[in-house]
Amino acid sequence: MAERRLPFTVRDDDGVGRRGEIVIVRAWRPDLDLNPDAAFTIVLAQQPLDGAATLPPDVAVCAPASAVRLPALAAEPAATYDGASATLRLPAAALAAYRAGAVLAAGPLRVTPAQVFGEDGGRARLDALARELLSLARRGDRSWQDLAAVLFWPDHPPTLRRHDKVRARLEEVLQQAARTTASGPASEALDRLSRVQRDGARAAGPRAAVDAALARCLIEHSEAAEGLITMRAYLDGIDAAPEGPLTIDLAFTHEQLSFVTLLQQPHQLDGLRATFELFRTRYASAYARRHDAYWRDSARLLDELDAARPAVVALARLNALRALGGPVGEAALVAYAQLAGGRRGCDVDELPGRLRDRPRCPDCDLALDAVLPKDDSNRALRGIQAALHRQQSRLASEAVRRILARGGERIEQFLQIVQASDLAGLAQVLDDDLVCFLQELLAEPVAPTADALDLLEQIARAYPVVSDEQIDEVVRALRGLLQEHLAAQRDGDPARAATVRLASEPSP
Repeated sequence: MAERRLPFTVRDDDGVGRRGEIVIVRAWRPDLDLNPDAAFTIVLAQQPLDGAATLPPDVAVCAPASAVRLPALAAEPAATYDGASATLRLPAAALAAYRAGAVLAAGPLRVTPAQVFGEDGGRARLDALARELLSLARRGDRSWQDLAAVLFWPDHPPTLRRHDKVRARLEEVLQQAARTTASGPASEALDRLSRVQRDGARAAGPRAAVDAALARCLIEHSEAAEGLITMRAYLDGIDAAPEGPLTIDLAFTHEQLSFVTLLQQPHQLDGLRATFELFRTRYASAYARRHDAYWRDSARLLDELDAARPAVVALARLNALRALGGPVGEAALVAYAQLAGGRRGCDVDELPGRLRDRPRCPDCDLALDAVLPKDDSNRALRGIQAALHRQQSRLASEAVRRILARGGERIEQFLQIVQASDLAGLAQVLDDDLVCFLQELLAEPVAPTADALDLLEQIARAYPVVSDEQIDEVVRALRGLLQEHLAAQRDGDPARAATVRLASEPSP
């Protein structure tokens, strides 16, 4: 299908009308002919994106999650929109596909596919996306200006239009930096700068100026640059701390340890180092307190788990009695085993001093934002108690009736515990010998009585074959036979208790 192009004009943040284009294509392709005079271009692809896309800063590609077919669009694309009226009507199926798809651009966008293609009577809100592209291009211009200011310092940078001069100066800096010893963060910064030099302004992000300052510091202040790289690497190794003074100190220190400052004011190196040392001292003290508190809480948590071990053992033993039914609480038992096998503590010595080289404990590597699995522990213990209670209920039925026939002092004790629903007592009395006894007891067959055989014979003679339609009739017949047996036992006395025994008691 041929491309369709629609002019689309919106007002930017300054209220200036900016004319762009909406381009409808079957699928995005890198060689798409873009209008150089358009302030922005929004591409509506009708096929999902195949692989990654490298885009200019003023282009966004809207790719659906599944293929769509766009009919002739009803819109007013040539108008200038101030806000809510900037819409484009699309079929409901297309809206849903774009909403579940992706909106790609050269940099991070502050609008989502759900915001652009929300369910608004079939209308796509492309004005927000257009303004975001204009804002992204403006941020790209600022990043390019900041990069140029660092590259040409202490001289004035060229005008924004002279991209060729900026790229030439960047190439010169990269060639000089390549002769230095660059590894780790420095090497990564040079790699990013190489991409900026190759792709120009569209590849320049907020980090470009910082990377350029690092490159120039490697050339002009190599020893100080290596020291600053080490300090910043230490800060980068700190996990997100809970909200509080330490978080503020970390952000402030990271901002102060600037390669731009080192480049333009190398005499500030001692001050930068002092700022870092002050933060590291405060951080080490805070980390040591958090480290000690975490492992104290961990020991208490493991103590709680250890106290529940008899119940865990009892549940595992009862689960082995297949005559009670299928095992229960297996997920809770697995979770308990994982939690109970956790580490109890960390005995590292002189922790604050050992945090000078790296921001984590060298023994346990505890993260500052680590959280104990208290919720998981409580969930596992509740699951074990619930499962043990269910097994106890099972024991209180058929197992108890069979145990009564056996008698014995120990059996009586066990019976009292089971009937009282005493889970703690059950966990203590249930050893391997008793489990073996229960296994044998529950495995004994139940013999039908003469009355049961007589009832079955009468039913079998009346209904030798039972179909689905006869089930209710058979049940009524069985009910009548049982009532006859009970009436015969009462012998004309309605108040007399009567029973029909269907199974014999297990042998003592």
